[in-house]
Amino acid sequence: MGTNALFDTHTIRAAEAGMIAPIARWCECLHGCAPFRDALSGLAAAMKGEAAAICRVSTGQGRASGSVFFDRAAGGGNGLPLERSFARSVLGSYLDKAKPGAIWYKSMSDEAADPALDRFHTSRKLVELAVIPLSSGKQHTDFLEIHFSTRPGAVQQALLNIISGTLVRTWTNRSPGLYAEACLTERRAARGAGVQAHLLSMDNPAQLSRAEYRVCVLLSKGQTAKRVQTDLGISKSTLRTHLRNIYAKTQTGNMSELVYRLVSVDSFSGQVPRRNSAA
Repeated sequence: MGTNALFDTHTIRAAEAGMIAPIARWCECLHGCAPFRDALSGLAAAMKGEAAAICRVSTGQGRASGSVFFDRAAGGGNGLPLERSFARSVLGSYLDKAKPGAIWYKSMSDEAADPALDRFHTSRKLVELAVIPLSSGKQHTDFLEIHFSTRPGAVQQALLNIISGTLVRTWTNRSPGLYAEACLTERRAARGAGVQAHLLSMDNPAQLSRAEYRVCVLLSKGQTAKRVQTDLGISKSTLRTHLRNIYAKTQTGNMSELVYRLVSVDSFSGQVPRRNSAA
């Protein structure tokens, strides 16, 4: 047992030494000397992750107001690309209260399954998501999110615990405005490439109101209209009004079409594809 413990210690120390370059790159990007995506690429590679993101999630709404992504398989046609935050899927009601530096895993979450996260992981053969809060504020919280094709082992988990404090401290001391600028650059690049957004993505392509968005989120999780009404504490007539507006904005004609669009992997571009009636 002593030999195994010594081996584990040596393994972790060797792995920790391998984190020096990625952490240095991370620090460089936080002071404008390297692109954010390069920092994410280095962290993902060192942690054996397939995709990573820094996402700013608005307090209360749970929606990302800005994100920067690295996806190892982007453009390869092998499943869905990473293009949204899944912090709420893991943290749920703790989204606004999570301690910076704490590590949250999808496999250990008590939250109900998120269809969007399940679709993304299934399409990419991914099995785990680690979410690390980098900051916590009244208006928004910043998260580092890393997706894995295999569950992180003891060494990977130890490394995440070791570096999480450093990630938080350096994030707190980053140069002002750099992250916001990186998010704008990411958004412009996506639009320039003709990337369309899912109905519930941070781009909100259907221009849903906050109340309409909440209705859609609950419907996407498989809740009935009656349950949505109860959970949101609204009247039946208010829910009907929301649904009427949502149908118009999403170009759907009824609840089944709307739910289909909400759980579909297709992006929304204002032109809703017709399903094959024989299917």
